[in-house]
Amino acid sequence: MQVSFGRFDLDESGRSLRLDGGERPLQPLVFDLLLYLVHHRERVVPKEELLTQLWADATVTDGSLQRAVSLLRGVLREGGMEHAVQTFARRGYRFCESARVVAGSAPVADAELSASRLSRVGQWERALAEFSALPDPALLCAADWEAWGSAALCAGRPEQAIAPLERAVAAFERDGDLESAARCALHLTNVELEGRRVAVAQGWHQRAVSYLRGQRECKQHGLGEWLASRLALFAGHLDECQARAAAAMEIAERIGDPDLHCLGLVYQGHILIAQGQARSGLALHDEAGAAALAGRVSPWVGGIVFCSVIWAYLHLGDHHRAGQWTDQFERWCERHASYGYPALCRLHRGEVLAVRGELALAEAEVQRAREQLAAGVPFVEGDACRVLGEIQLARGNLEGAELAFREAHRLGWNPQPGLALLLAARGDAEGALRQLERALAQPSWTDGQRRGSILAVLARVAASNGQLERAATALTELDAQPPEAPRSHAVAAELARARGELAWAQGDVAAAERCLRDSIAQWLQVSAPLHAADVRLRLCELLLRASDATSAELELGAAEAAFGQVGAQPLLQRCLALRGTLPRR
Repeated sequence: MQVSFGRFDLDESGRSLRLDGGERPLQPLVFDLLLYLVHHRERVVPKEELLTQLWADATVTDGSLQRAVSLLRGVLREGGMEHAVQTFARRGYRFCESARVVAGSAPVADAELSASRLSRVGQWERALAEFSALPDPALLCAADWEAWGSAALCAGRPEQAIAPLERAVAAFERDGDLESAARCALHLTNVELEGRRVAVAQGWHQRAVSYLRGQRECKQHGLGEWLASRLALFAGHLDECQARAAAAMEIAERIGDPDLHCLGLVYQGHILIAQGQARSGLALHDEAGAAALAGRVSPWVGGIVFCSVIWAYLHLGDHHRAGQWTDQFERWCERHASYGYPALCRLHRGEVLAVRGELALAEAEVQRAREQLAAGVPFVEGDACRVLGEIQLARGNLEGAELAFREAHRLGWNPQPGLALLLAARGDAEGALRQLERALAQPSWTDGQRRGSILAVLARVAASNGQLERAATALTELDAQPPEAPRSHAVAAELARARGELAWAQGDVAAAERCLRDSIAQWLQVSAPLHAADVRLRLCELLLRASDATSAELELGAAEAAFGQVGAQPLLQRCLALRGTLPRR
């Protein structure tokens, strides 16, 4: 039999063990121990069986076996696989690493079908099915429990990862492998934090820190700093968040770990955006996304990176670049065919589809994301409701939009600027402005990300309802934003429309027309036909007042075509009413 595991190659007939191609001498009994455990790695091998098989002609104590195991672990440690041989208290030992058969026997080939093996080669759904079907999970070693949890995480089912990761922590701690216990505790920290069980997350984080105290610097120290950064962000402590993210990146540089480096990039990017340095923050996100596309990070980290990049662009109103990264993420998922599409990424994709005018597909995607979020990341369920409200608003279904926005608010998510636009559409301009000004005065983290869009909508609503000074103040603040703050096409489109409304209210019809046409062009440039159609209706009204019926009819026809494609009946009724005001030919 010849097998490979990690950086090792084991040759039974030649009685050799090679590390990175170079032979690593083993004492004969230690080699026999390794060989026997590899042959029988589908189970825990009792101590008595090992003593009988390895010392058949001698009487020895448990101490002889413990010494052989210790010597074997010392050799495996040189290749980073010191945890391959797991101890099961009062029961025996098991080889818990996957091995690839080069030539030979059926027992190892059968073992390749194990759930742990499937998890390690990326067959997460199959691994979960096999883990769940195990007749006696108590026989699993610590590495198996961790493989189970990892399969659930990568399959996009974080809640199913909790129980096996908890068992993994206990098993690693019992075996004295505190570094691995810390790694699993940190995964639990992230899962509980995503579920907004912050107290539980903090508990697991402190547990991980205690395991790592006094240990050599490793990846787990960096993950601990990254999660401390996440916890600080949840608490609104941006300075601590930034310091911890920087510390994670410093550790990544020292130990050369690409996963840590990308996670640090993403969170430093989030902080810079929240502090108003959006251009610098987005540059870090783009760099992290490129690293994920290059295959430099694990699938779990890749999912976090793509979700973060897409989310950042969406919340800055840059749907065009969010769409570009969504397309890249879908391509990445095709390369990792068994990767479970995370609920957050599904939500972001749905929002991009909605902007592109694919409302039916967007609604189905967001509804599915909401179901997943309710089970695994409940605090983000409110954001899914916000997007569903905006989809209904795009259809002109004000009642449906109101229900969704109210649900978003109930779940703790401020659905702006969609809710304000709904109020304005119903004639409650003052209510809309109060909602927007409250979001600007007491911003949540997401409100801060959307500040440009909120200001532009505020200016538009104020101008179109005769509150010119209020509109001018909002536009002045937008103009005063530093060059560091990028202006997306969506924000530019909203800003152009707001300027058009203000020029119209001030009696400058020519300037108003130029601004509204600029708004339409900006929306079309990012493939947002329904947003462009909404501006076209406003431009049609302006052109009718200017007695330019031909141009008004052209804009009206284009709007009707866009609304007709998605079956937006209330908006088509509005188009019909406008058509009735056109001069008869």
